[in-house]
Amino acid sequence: MREFVEYTLVAVIGVLVIGSLLGALMDRPVFMSYAYSKSMTPTIDKGDLFFLNPLATSPGVGDVIVFRANGRWTVHRVVAVTQDGYITKGDANVATDQQSRGIKPIPRENVAGTVVAPGGHVLTIPEIGNYLETGLDNRTKIFLGALLVMVGVIAFSGGSEKRKKHQKFVRVKFRTLYMLAGVFLLITVAMSIFVSWETVPIEYAVTSAGGLREGWYLPGERFSTEVTVKNNNLYPMLYYVSGKPPVTAVSSTEFGLGGGEEKALVVDIKAPESTAVYSTDVRINAYPHVLPSNIMGWLYNYNPMLPVLAILGEVAAVLWIIYLLSGIGNEDALKIRKRRTSKVRGVSEVFRI
Repeated sequence: MREFVEYTLVAVIGVLVIGSLLGALMDRPVFMSYAYSKSMTPTIDKGDLFFLNPLATSPGVGDVIVFRANGRWTVHRVVAVTQDGYITKGDANVATDQQSRGIKPIPRENVAGTVVAPGGHVLTIPEIGNYLETGLDNRTKIFLGALLVMVGVIAFSGGSEKRKKHQKFVRVKFRTLYMLAGVFLLITVAMSIFVSWETVPIEYAVTSAGGLREGWYLPGERFSTEVTVKNNNLYPMLYYVSGKPPVTAVSSTEFGLGGGEEKALVVDIKAPESTAVYSTDVRINAYPHVLPSNIMGWLYNYNPMLPVLAILGEVAAVLWIIYLLSGIGNEDALKIRKRRTSKVRGVSEVFRI
């Protein structure tokens, strides 16, 4: 029974960690997220961590959902369902998002999932989001995620032999160490790809005084600006550039750069008709050039995550071939001898075999 609970806990943690890593790569919440504001107070306060059911993408009135609008993810409640989409509102807000923020009804494809709320009560963990946002840098988050995955590998690769109550040694297998190294390498490759992705904001103002200052344009005016892409890695990378309206064209949407090389891109934009200050994003996805360009481009056109999965699959295949050819088995790599005394218990000595 104890082993069942341990394996269940590790499995749950593994799913959450992997889901979070995938969510970071896909720029969308998968299993959990946290509130960035107080618009859902008192149901979800700022910084509260909540859980998400990504399979529940057809919510009804009263459900709390996570959706994407105006380039950002928001957690609000569904107050009405129309043919055009969902009408949403924060519990602490007076008006709906469609009235106060000019957001169109939310289509189903923009819904990441429904917030888990058994019995109508949203499950939250207070303040966790505030700490994640301010107390941990990206490297620490990646390290913690890798650590949890490694704990899962150790738990599941301990062998099928039945545990004895009074073992004299704690044994660590060569196979376990190799799996740990493989998991760490895969996570490192995935994160190196992720940190190479960027969103470049292009800020400008649409005003009747367009042309009087740099960055001021008339309503509906077409203009161009330059964005520089640089490969800060030591190895070649493939780059894919995309932009949604009001971006009308990019001088080069697919190209390769060697280590340290850079490329200037010209981005064409048609200014909106309404006068305001705007920020238009240009998305840049980069991948190590380890697969043919045509295959990478074909995968990217379906989904930006597919090249990542293909690269990780290729690395995993190489690791598996090395594992088979090397003859690594179930031998002990480390043997830890347990020593017990009347005053101190659990003191161990490590012997290499």
